[in-house]
Amino acid sequence: MTRRAWILGVVGGLALGAAAHAADSDDLNLVGTVAPILDIQVSPTAAANGLDLSLVQADLKVADVVTQSNTPGGYLVTVSSANVGSGDCTGPCFYSETADDSLAYTLSEGTTALTFSSETATFVESTERTTVGGDAYVVNLSYDGSTTNLATAIDYSETLTFTIA
Repeated sequence: MTRRAWILGVVGGLALGAAAHAADSDDLNLVGTVAPILDIQVSPTAAANGLDLSLVQADLKVADVVTQSNTPGGYLVTVSSANVGSGDCTGPCFYSETADDSLAYTLSEGTTALTFSSETATFVESTERTTVGGDAYVVNLSYDGSTTNLATAIDYSETLTFTIA
């Protein structure tokens, strides 16, 4: 056997050996992620501005709230009143620093009244992610201005902050 034939035999044998060890299947693992979504949009109604605080209002719709969350454990929306602790406000209220006068009110999510602890209340708590396009809620306002003697004819205000977590 010539040297050339011997080399060809060795190379051919190696090629056949490699082919005999080749796999007939293999795996490709694909991994993707979905970015977390946690969003809230509060849209005031026309009734939210220009409220007549000398009247009685019951369940007046003042805003629409849309939440979006894709977290599997759900989400929590809280609402905070800026006026708690201002003047004689022990809860949420319309307040005027100029007149140092106030009018208490209540908020509800639909027909469910909110209970404030200090300046914050739970607006809604969900144990599931939102539906496609988000979950919609209504903010209703009630107050009785007929029994309150607001001292000065000026604007009384309140700022509510909605937070989703």
